[in-house]
Amino acid sequence: MSLLSQLNDEMKNAMRAKDKLRLGVIRMALSAIKQAEIDHNTAATDDNIIALLTKMVKQRKESIKMFTEGGRDELAAKEAAEIVALEDFLQIGRAHV
Repeated sequence: MSLLSQLNDEMKNAMRAKDKLRLGVIRMALSAIKQAEIDHNTAATDDNIIALLTKMVKQRKESIKMFTEGGRDELAAKEAAEIVALEDFLQIGRAHV
């Protein structure tokens, strides 16, 4: 099963569990994957998806730094929770490859 299929299955599971944070992260990741497919005119591979998820984690780490420097701890906490969800998908992807 490809990583993209697993992400879609996890999205369904998050909907059933009413896990808004995880659902939002999955939708954001799927949207970024679709945008990358359009931008590069290629189909998404597991390696491309892993690279994209890694980039998203890095962006969130930078956001956490900026939010904590700005005194926005609630936003930093939200970004940290998103990182946890993204890293779960990265572990799934790395195990799959």
